[in-house]
Amino acid sequence: MNPKSFLANKWLMVLGAIGVFLLIIGTFWRSGVKGSEHTLPPQSMAVQATQVEPSTSNASVQDPTLSLENQYNQQLQRMIGQIVGVNQASVMVTLDSTDRLEVANNVRSSSQTQGTGNQSSQSNTVSSDIFTQRTADGSSIPFVTSQQTPKVRGVLVVVNAEDFFVAKAEIINAIQHVLDVPAYKISVEPAK
Repeated sequence: MNPKSFLANKWLMVLGAIGVFLLIIGTFWRSGVKGSEHTLPPQSMAVQATQVEPSTSNASVQDPTLSLENQYNQQLQRMIGQIVGVNQASVMVTLDSTDRLEVANNVRSSSQTQGTGNQSSQSNTVSSDIFTQRTADGSSIPFVTSQQTPKVRGVLVVVNAEDFFVAKAEIINAIQHVLDVPAYKISVEPAK
């Protein structure tokens, strides 16, 4: 490029530098706003879901995934109902699968080699036992190293709002931050 034409267009360089500066400032400003919001992380919701005790009157065991879905539905419906301009909301959350627990294993392996003359044999033995811990009442339970809650497959919100499009944007933004779900998995529809 010719240096004379490059220097003749100084205003273009200044404009480009200002644009880069604004992009950098916008990146830091946006992350500062995100950190200041008060949202409930999915892990804290999952901890609350594991503390729910099954009812003693019902003999059948309730599906833990269904229980967690119902809890997400109730919490989101309550919180979305508090958004300004939202009159009524119904929420449906679907999850991928059940909780996943990883337990500690006690793995023992041994190897033996026997040889006589020109013949040899090798024996490998591997045994794996689940590591357990004793509770206060004397029973043993597996030692859980990590517990992963199921991922959210999708969210449907049916809302009756004064300004539907503003409410839709606010609801999608809230669900994205609370459940860490991308926007394409969230559907907000107007109520009849």
